[in-house]
Amino acid sequence: MRIIFAGTPANAAKTLEALVDAGYNVVGVLTRSDAPTGRNSVVTESAVAKMASSLAIPMWKSNSIDEAALNWISGLNADLGVIVAYGSILRKEVLGIPSRGWINLHYSLLPKYPGASPVQQAILEGATSTGVSVFELDEGVDSGPILSAQEIDIKPNESAGELLERLADEGSKLLVRTLHEFDSLYSSRAAQPADVGRAVTKKITRSIARLDFNLSAENFVNKVRAMNPEPVAWFELNSLPVRVLEASVSGATQLEPGIAKLDDSELVVGCLAGSVVLKKVQPAGKKAMSGADWFRGLRRDSLLLS
Repeated sequence: MRIIFAGTPANAAKTLEALVDAGYNVVGVLTRSDAPTGRNSVVTESAVAKMASSLAIPMWKSNSIDEAALNWISGLNADLGVIVAYGSILRKEVLGIPSRGWINLHYSLLPKYPGASPVQQAILEGATSTGVSVFELDEGVDSGPILSAQEIDIKPNESAGELLERLADEGSKLLVRTLHEFDSLYSSRAAQPADVGRAVTKKITRSIARLDFNLSAENFVNKVRAMNPEPVAWFELNSLPVRVLEASVSGATQLEPGIAKLDDSELVVGCLAGSVVLKKVQPAGKKAMSGADWFRGLRRDSLLLS
């Protein structure tokens, strides 16, 4: 089977490597164009581009599918397309090029959490489990018939980055198993229910990551977990952002929302219901540090955060 692979970030690169290690013939890779990354905005190729180069697989870099990209994809004569976090919706013309269409590895148990941020949304909602799904790509948003799926527990206090790493590992294994049994799974693929769990998750932006001390303590902590490692949850003090890298629900006495003070060498902040410990923070322009050390440097007995 000749396979074209489309993907961009590190989790997709892991799946590309798994396909090749399993003996599948990946004849071409589609990935997004090189882009500025990091604090110094150095133009860098994607993790999938680096993996394709290391595996000596021909690739095409593009943020959208123009006529040149269409011609390149057509010239591969692929039997099947596999897409994992490419970062753009494939046009109808692209879907019909491989003779057996495209399948997508998605990081949720569809139909729940379709869209751009399934991992973050599961954690935001306090879910205790999620999963991975392999489905046939259609013109909708993660709406095609499902070939295979696997449920995966979410560990207590697990960040989105940690969970995504596990989902990428298990999803890569599921995808390989699906390809091993492709004919039977394809013939028995199941249409997704039309109206169940179809709220489409959106791309996470920095504005969404702003913290609100009027959340419950549990929801506050979930937001910190969901925004780690990107874009990282934050609040403002004196018009400067303070990023919160780690937090936990506190058993301390209830404080008013936003009131911060030290309690037994921990920085405790009140929420609408309960209190939280800010375990690790990063003030603007400084290295990450414990919340308590940051607060001691302010030389205040208590403070209102917002």
